[in-house]
Parts: sequence; C-alpha cells; structure tokens
Amino acid sequence: MLRWVSVVLFCGLAQGAFAQTPMQQSGGNIPAGLAQKQAFARSLIEDASVAARIQASQDAEALRLFALAKDSYSSALAAIKDGNFASAEKQLNDAMSAMGKARRQVPDAAALVVKQQAEYEEKMKSVESLKKSYLGYLKSNGKKPGSTDTDESASLGISRLMDAARNHAKDGHPGDALRALEKAEQVMRSALNRVLGSKVLDYTPKFETPDEEYAYELDRNRSLLELIPVAIAQLKPTEETKKNIEGLVERNRVALEQAREYAGQQDYRRALASIHTGTGYLQLSLSAAGLVLPQESKADQ
Repeated sequence: MLRWVSVVLFCGLAQGAFAQTPMQQSGGNIPAGLAQKQAFARSLIEDASVAARIQASQDAEALRLFALAKDSYSSALAAIKDGNFASAEKQLNDAMSAMGKARRQVPDAAALVVKQQAEYEEKMKSVESLKKSYLGYLKSNGKKPGSTDTDESASLGISRLMDAARNHAKDGHPGDALRALEKAEQVMRSALNRVLGSKVLDYTPKFETPDEEYAYELDRNRSLLELIPVAIAQLKPTEETKKNIEGLVERNRVALEQAREYAGQQDYRRALASIHTGTGYLQLSLSAAGLVLPQESKADQ
C-alpha cells in the first residue's frame, strides 16, 4: 500500500513540476515546429501511467533515463526562455530519446506479454532442435536416454521442463514458460557436454567387419556435424570463432572425401584413419563453439 502511495505522489510531483513551468516565449516568436516538439516531449514525461510503471519497477536504468529526460526537458524550457532555440531543440530531442528508452526498459503488461511470447516461441524451437540432436546422438552411438553415462536425470528433466513451459504458455504465462525453457536449455548443454565427453572416453565398440566399423564412424561423424549449427546458435561464438569453425568443418569434408576414396579401394585402415581425422576437426569445432570435449586418446584411433 505504501509503495503505491509513493508512486502516486511521485507522479503527482512530476506532473506538478512541469505544469508550473509552461513554455516561456522570448522576445521573438517561437518556431511552430519547436512548440510542437515541446508539447510532445511534455506529454511523454507527464504520462502518469508511464511514470507509475517506471517508479514501481524500481529498475535503476529506467529511473536514470526518466530523470535524464526530465532534466533535459527543464533545460529545454530554460533555453526557450532565453531565446536559444537551437539548444532547446537539442535538449528536447535528448528528453524524448531518454523517455523512449525508459519506456522500453519497462514495457507495459500487454507489450511485455507479446515480447515474452515471441521469445518463448523462438526458444522452444531452439530447445526442441537441441533435444533432437541430443537424442539422435545417443541413438547413433548405441546409448539410451537415462543410462548412467548420459546423465540419468537429463532426459527426464528436459522433458518435464519443456512440458512445464508448454503448460505455462497455454495458461497465458509466457514469462514463466520462457524461464522453464531457459532451465531446460541449461540442462541440455550440460547433458551434451557429458554425453560427448563420455563417448570420446568410452570409445570401445566391437565390429564384425571393417566396412561395419567404417559405416559406424561415418554415422558418428555425421552426428557431430549436425550438432555444430545447433551449438553455434545456442552458444553464440564470436565471428572470428565462427570462421575458424567453418575452416575446421571444411577440413572435415576433405578428410571424408579421402576416406570414401580409400573405402572404394577396400583400404579400410586408411579410410578409418581419415574419418578419425575428420571427426577430430569436428570435436575441435564443438569445443571452439563452447562444448568442452576431451580429445580422443591414440588408443582410440
């Protein structure tokens, strides 16, 4: 109750201060465009609902911008009184700019819901893509979600968080939905780091024939390649890092071409060596993107 009383008083004082300082004319006529701009700036600053929203938010940046807007507006009035119209216009521009930023810093409820809904939909697509890659990686490497070496709670936790996000969105609470997805994303990244690292360390599959091992390694390479664009989208590496990743992916492509040539000659020893080289490039790419992966030991290659 006291908080809202303070908000009302804050708004009343703000309005009163500006209401008592109307635009003063100097000896000459004030340009019509400047008068219109002054009236518009005043309407922005004296908007009681916006002032209340800013004060109630206790957002430090919004409060700073609001104070800046009022100071600039007061300076504009003083400049107009002195006949310094150029300075007045600059101050009015500054006041309107600061006020616009303050309003955006604490959007009204309707605008916030629209913003959060859009962010939720985008985040859901991203998390679903990441989950698909995660489960696909497990499947291609003979692992089951929930097994000990893939984080026993990860798959279930991710699914529950995504279901919770959908329920929040359905109930009209996109903010809660977005927070649930952000948690799911954190669990997913941890799970990816865990399963990829575990895969490298526990690489001891048995094969009946060389071509079976070759097919397995091709699929393994492909699964890592599919994770790279997802990792880039999620972890947002720098532009320079992206270029390095592109170079590593290209080197993987060349290594795979060599592997296919050797396989066509039935030289699976060299084919596998080339694939291992390419897969190493992909692991370096994922590490550069932000997924920390241990390197394979020589015994694994």
